[in-house]
Amino acid sequence: MRRVLAVLAVVLALGLAQRAEVSGGSPFGLQGGVRLVLVPFLVEGRLYAGTGAGASGGGVDLLLKLPLTDLYLGLGGFLGTGPGLTLPREGRGQVGVRAVLGTWLNLPLPLLGVFAELHPTYYPATGGLGLGGGIGVSLGF
Repeated sequence: MRRVLAVLAVVLALGLAQRAEVSGGSPFGLQGGVRLVLVPFLVEGRLYAGTGAGASGGGVDLLLKLPLTDLYLGLGGFLGTGPGLTLPREGRGQVGVRAVLGTWLNLPLPLLGVFAELHPTYYPATGGLGLGGGIGVSLGF
């Protein structure tokens, strides 16, 4: 049921989305989602759902873009099943909180972007800390 709700939230958000994304990395492996502009040129929201390596679920991030750079910082939460794809491996979280440290990689392609991220993660249920990362492709609408 949780997976269905996460996928439904992402599908409904497509109507408001500025970008669609596919990424690989923490917390779930292969992920798909959307980015929404909350404050132009400054704040974005991201909804995602994913599955892979025994873990599946979805989450939301609030991202602050640093002006005049390709960098962004954020904070988010996720809900899922199975082991999180972070180090150390004992981070088995149903619920987690993560920071997002990311950058856009400069490509000369219109409407297409590539990004790389680092995700320090906290699992409240176990008190465990983890570190994950991801790389993805983003298509602007």
